[in-house]
Amino acid sequence: MKRENPAKKEISNQNYTESRRTTYCISQRYGSQTFSEILKNIKEALTKRDFNVLLELALDEYLKEDIEDMPPHVILSVCNSGTAAKALAADLQSGVFLPCNITVKEVDQGNIEVSIEDTTVTWASSNTDELGELAKNTTETLKQILSEIDQQRMKL
Repeated sequence: MKRENPAKKEISNQNYTESRRTTYCISQRYGSQTFSEILKNIKEALTKRDFNVLLELALDEYLKEDIEDMPPHVILSVCNSGTAAKALAADLQSGVFLPCNITVKEVDQGNIEVSIEDTTVTWASSNTDELGELAKNTTETLKQILSEIDQQRMKL
């Protein structure tokens, strides 16, 4: 369905300091790989850790009629079935937190920013110890992926 939007919006670039101060996600910027290489490396790292990509949304394509000249921006909705099952067993309403999200966006020519959901923040409203521990483990796993993105390019 075609949307009518006579006044397209523009996206302003968020500087890296602002990105790093966002409390509900953890961000890292990369400049040594292309957008598609980083996206591929993230998916491979997720697979190694038994995470599935349940949804891949090219936000730039979805919003092309509403936002002028939006650079590549992909949202990956990811889930580990074992963690999801434990979360639901601990708090049946925790399904609203699932799946976790990772964003990959081009912030300027040649610089890609990857942001992972900080589940220790987004799941904190549950107030159950078990879900708090699952959130901590999930965030740590996703942080490992951030630290490996550039390393996957190296050949030993």
